Amino acid sequence: MDTQHSPSPQAADAPRLSVPSPAFASMRNSFDLSAYLVLGPDDTHGRAVEDIVAAALRAGITFVQLRAKHSDASEIIDMAGRIARTIADAGKSATVPLVIDDRLDATWQARCEGIKVDGVHVGQTDISVEYCRTLLGPDAIVGLSANTEHLIDVVNALPEGVIDYVGAGPVHPTISKADAGIDENGVAHNLEIEGIRRLSEISGYPVVAGGGVTAADMPELARTKVAGWFVISAIASKADPERATRELIEAWKQAKRQHA
Repeated sequence: MDTQHSPSPQAADAPRLSVPSPAFASMRNSFDLSAYLVLGPDDTHGRAVEDIVAAALRAGITFVQLRAKHSDASEIIDMAGRIARTIADAGKSATVPLVIDDRLDATWQARCEGIKVDGVHVGQTDISVEYCRTLLGPDAIVGLSANTEHLIDVVNALPEGVIDYVGAGPVHPTISKADAGIDENGVAHNLEIEGIRRLSEISGYPVVAGGGVTAADMPELARTKVAGWFVISAIASKADPERATRELIEAWKQAKRQHA
């Protein structure tokens, strides 16, 4: 998850391109951010992305993002199709959304082809979220990254209905995303738990936080207003991704019970 520029003043004049009519129900009003997996082929140590997703699903992951920075559109669409089938085989197509990171083109084409890709997640230097909404239509999930109070203010000023949630991070230093923690001035910083607490309090949208998150962070994260956490290597790079997922989810659930 990267970070997003101010809304384009030309967004209202965006070209009216064909909006795909997906053959599956919208999940905009029913998604669960509590346990959010981000992964791509660079993160899995040579294993198929769908195999990692299958393991994470068995352990209870609630949201999946395909993040394939070095893949072309056709490769991303193929991976999305395999992940979508894996989610369907697990009986979770109605409960676990799949979004694609950054690539609006691949997201749009996949949906046109009938692949159950539920939306897109973009960052500050990617295409405007207003164009994402225009192209994907009202049924898609649109997520946006923001890692400073200024950017949260920008997000809160977006027209209603453009985005659905905010990704915030990094909580800690992370090797999974070289650009994590770069603010609008090009300065790198980590939010730590206190920064996440503040962003989740001022955001008008649900916040999912990540970046170097481990099970040890769950008690402190549970004291904030975040809707959940996201991880990459903490699941995707592990020898036993199912066990790693279960440990994270159980730690989160236990912390939430204690702070209910």
